[in-house]
Amino acid sequence: MGVLAVYAGVPVGLADRLGDVDPDDAVSYVESVLAAGAPSVDIDTAWDGLHFLLAGAPAAEPIEDDPLSEAVVGVYAFESDELVGVTPHDDLSRIIAALDAVDVDALVGAADFAAFTAAEVYPDDWTDRPAERLRTAFADVLNMHRLCQADGLDLLVSIY
Repeated sequence: MGVLAVYAGVPVGLADRLGDVDPDDAVSYVESVLAAGAPSVDIDTAWDGLHFLLAGAPAAEPIEDDPLSEAVVGVYAFESDELVGVTPHDDLSRIIAALDAVDVDALVGAADFAAFTAAEVYPDDWTDRPAERLRTAFADVLNMHRLCQADGLDLLVSIY
């Protein structure tokens, strides 16, 4: 098992409560939100590769005010040993517009997966169907952003 990314739709303001949670309890909080039935999608271990593909850097180096970076890691990060972030409903439109402008097939087709390995993009094996994994992750992330926008939800990002 590796470090996985889950994107969940939560009522506006619910994710803000993470600011009041002890950083050591952030994962427990996220898991309680998921257990309560929040709509979610798990992109497994493709999160770092997707960030690298879209933003040109590993997710550990998020790019402030870059909607493609924020699509993967969220607009706001919470203090935690794990990567936990939130994208408020009001920010979803600009991120969706940026994702809609991406020609993911062209981007994946031009990707140099040896560069992923050289940049130590997680996981360290980008030889097993990377194009398929990234296309699927991209579609899942875009669809989750759209669902949150349509349903008036914030997007909670958890990578642990």
